[in-house]
Amino acid sequence: MSMNNVWDNVAAIFGGGSAALRGANRVKPGHERRRLVALGLVGCLLSGSAGAALYGFGPAESWTIEQIASLSESVSANLATFGSSFGTSMADDFEQVISAIAVATKQEAVGANVVGQGAQDSASQLVNAVRAQRESDQVATAFMDYNPSMGQGYHACNVAAENRTLDGAFDGMGANAAATTAQLDVAPGKLVDSTAAALSQRLANHRSNFCTQAESDAGLCTLSALPGGDTNAGLLFESAAPDSLQQKARQAYTQYVLGTPDQAIPAAMGKSPLGQEYLLQKNNKDALMSIPAYSLSMIEAANTQSADLGNKSPNDVLTLRVNQYFGGKEAQDWASVLTAQSERGLMVEAVKMGGLEAWIHHKQLQQNQRLELNLAALAMAAAQDAKANVDAKYERVIAESTRSAIK
Repeated sequence: MSMNNVWDNVAAIFGGGSAALRGANRVKPGHERRRLVALGLVGCLLSGSAGAALYGFGPAESWTIEQIASLSESVSANLATFGSSFGTSMADDFEQVISAIAVATKQEAVGANVVGQGAQDSASQLVNAVRAQRESDQVATAFMDYNPSMGQGYHACNVAAENRTLDGAFDGMGANAAATTAQLDVAPGKLVDSTAAALSQRLANHRSNFCTQAESDAGLCTLSALPGGDTNAGLLFESAAPDSLQQKARQAYTQYVLGTPDQAIPAAMGKSPLGQEYLLQKNNKDALMSIPAYSLSMIEAANTQSADLGNKSPNDVLTLRVNQYFGGKEAQDWASVLTAQSERGLMVEAVKMGGLEAWIHHKQLQQNQRLELNLAALAMAAAQDAKANVDAKYERVIAESTRSAIK
C-alpha cells in the first residue's frame, strides 16, 4: 500500500480527511481520547513500513539500488559520451577557427601585398606615363623647332645655297672688272702705236656694229641691230651675255668716256727729259683715270651673265634673292611658307633677312667708296687743270718779258 493511501484511510477514519484534521480544534472533549488512541495505532502500523523503507529492509531496497546503479551508469555513460563528443566537437571547432583565422590572415596578407603591388605598379605606370609625355613633348618641340617645313624658315637649304652663290658672284666681280679694263685701248699703263689708228679702229667698230639710222641714210654704213649702242650708257645696267653686241657696246662706251689712247714713244726719246716728263704725265693721268675705268668695269661685270650662275648676271641673282621677300611669285611662296612656321622658324627667317640686309649694306659701302674715289679723282683732275692754266699763263708772261727785253 502506498503512503498516500494510508494517509487517505487515516483521514477517513477520523471523519472527513484533511478537512476534519483542519477542524480538530473544534472536536468535542469526549472524543479526544479515542482520537489519540487511533493515532497511536496508526503510528505503530506505519512505523514498520517507514522504517523498512528508511533503513533498507524489504523489496524497495533492491529496486532502489538497481535504479540508482542503472541511473548512475546511464549518467556516467552520458557524461562520458558528452565529454568525448563535446571535446571532439570543441577540438574540431577550434581547429576550424584556427584554420579560418589562418586563411583570413593569409588572405589579409595577400590582399596587402596585392594592394602594395598595385600601388607600386600604378606609381610605375604614372612615372612611365610622365616620362613618355615628356619625351613626346621633347620630340614635338624638336620637330617644331628643327623640321624643315616649320622650324628652319623658308627653304633653309636652298636659301643657304643661294646666299653662297650670290656672295661668290659678287666676290668674282673684281677679277672680271680688272680683266675687262685691261682689254680697253685706254687701259691704265697702255700705250698704242698710233693714236690716229686707234681712233680709226673705234670709228670702224662703230659703223660695223652700231650704225645709226642717220648714218645709214647717209650711206656711211648699214643700220645696226643696236644703233648707237656704243654711246648708250643705259646698256651698262642691262644684263648681257659675254661677247654679245650689248657687251661690245658697253666696252666701246667706256673707251669713249675715258678719252683717247696715249701714243707710245721711241725708247731713246723716253730717256730724254722731255720723254721723262711725258711718261710722268702719262702715269699721273692713268692713276686718275684708273678709278673711273674700274668703276665702269665693275658696273659692266655686275650685269654680265655667266654660265656658272645659270646664264644670269650677279645683279640678276641679287634680284631673284630680294624678290623672294618683296615681289613676284617667290614672295607669295615665301609668305605661304611662313604661315606654317613655329616661333623659332620665324626667328630664323628674321635672322636670315637681317643677314641679307647686312650683306647688301656692305656692297653699298663698297659702291660708296668707289663714288668717293671718283669724286676725289675729279677734284684732283680739276686741280691739275688749274695748275696747268697757271703754268701756261706763267710761261706766256715769261715769254712776253723775254721778247720785250730783246726789243
